[in-house]
Amino acid sequence: MNRDRAGATPGRRWVALGTAVFLLSALAAVGLALSGSWAAWEDLQASGLSGWRVRPLWLAAAVGYEVAALWASGVVWAWMFRAAGGRAGVPEAAAMWLGSNLGRYIPGKIWQVTGLVAYVRGRGDSGATALATLIAFQAAIVVTGVALALAVLGARAFEGVGRWPLIAGGLALAAALTPPVLRFVVRLGRRVLRETREQDDAEPDGKMLCRAVVGSLLIWPLHGLGFLALLEGLVLENAVGFAAALGVFTGSYVVGYLALVAPGGLVVREGAIVGLLTAVTAVPAGPAAALALAARLWTTAAELMSFGLALALLRSARVPRDGGSLKSGDAADAGPA
Repeated sequence: MNRDRAGATPGRRWVALGTAVFLLSALAAVGLALSGSWAAWEDLQASGLSGWRVRPLWLAAAVGYEVAALWASGVVWAWMFRAAGGRAGVPEAAAMWLGSNLGRYIPGKIWQVTGLVAYVRGRGDSGATALATLIAFQAAIVVTGVALALAVLGARAFEGVGRWPLIAGGLALAAALTPPVLRFVVRLGRRVLRETREQDDAEPDGKMLCRAVVGSLLIWPLHGLGFLALLEGLVLENAVGFAAALGVFTGSYVVGYLALVAPGGLVVREGAIVGLLTAVTAVPAGPAAALALAARLWTTAAELMSFGLALALLRSARVPRDGGSLKSGDAADAGPA
């Protein structure tokens, strides 16, 4: 399925407009996010990291759990993409998602979307389908994260977060998990990207959305186990159990994700970890701040490892090995010898 190169121009205009809107609101949003938790960082040196000990095996397990969670996320999105008409194989589609995941570290998170859509279109698939399934998957991740955080931590999960913004965000995400809205996104995406619907293109349906929700509920415990392993690897006498670790990580992740202008939830997620650890556990503010910094290093290391694996997989999928045969779809692009 060949796409007209001219169709990229309207998409670029939309990207430029969206990026400008995000960046114009960056200072105000980040300032509000920092105002409630910045004081905790002053206690970091005062903690002296007393009672801490580095245990490499636990830290390796933490990274392993997080890499597994990221790859599981890529596989769930790959299943959704294929169910909605995508033609890429599950391993390649999962690698696409992991590669675009680092786009979250550019303010606005819009580059995660545009990077994935650009790659999908470049290989001949529908960018509109990729866009709709990515929105649905991210909405499922956030909605299930909110549900788990509230179930484990109760009302303390989102202390200090404005009630009405949270309610408005929840309603918007719930709307994004309905087939009519996603079909509208697909149609709008085709119009903006100037894509034509192929006869075998499917549409997002309830079954695909159920996969997103169930998959997200299975992925969150892997994140929780990774965070718990991180605590075990750094705190000599860790008193935080799995339920609390799961609630703290999911709650902080959701808060960081909803801060759209914060790249990768940077600072906002760390502030939420400090607030939640001090609110629901016996961890003081100073050690909690140190753990929040360690958690950022842990997730970043896992994301880079996952990206490296994804890059290797994508290269192996596009370049046949010596003596091997071209994959389906490559033969058409190869042309006569």
